[in-house]
Amino acid sequence: MTKRTIRKVAVLGSGVMGSRIACHFANIGVEVLLLDIAPTQLNDAETAKKLNLDTPEVKNRIVNEALSFALKSSPSPVYHSTVAQLITTGNFGDDMPKVNGVDWIIEVVVERLDIKQLIFEQVEKYFDQHPKKYILTCGDGACGRFTRRVN
Repeated sequence: MTKRTIRKVAVLGSGVMGSRIACHFANIGVEVLLLDIAPTQLNDAETAKKLNLDTPEVKNRIVNEALSFALKSSPSPVYHSTVAQLITTGNFGDDMPKVNGVDWIIEVVVERLDIKQLIFEQVEKYFDQHPKKYILTCGDGACGRFTRRVN
């Protein structure tokens, strides 16, 4: 058996499960890239600020709100607030290429096969371009054909 060191993970999906998985990895000192979808509509506050859908603040609203909610929950998913600095947030459209720098990709998007297929297709663009070792996992047996272990 080959010993592997996990230094950085990507968590694809920032819902209740994804944001807390990101926190638990940060708890043990692992860097985390937490990604989710970009919104398709502005909220009232964004409209009042005259922002648009291409503004980074807007594009990362969903993932940032999910992480913020997790960090404020009780009990907290982090042992100390400083570990949250190990979590970098982003969106699938802009930040998916960053998965090439991680050791483990964990997929926890909504349980819809069509969405999972789209995410895995995006991941594989970068998966195949880089000779690093990855483990791509999925919580749904239906996407088993997309799960790949690179030795």
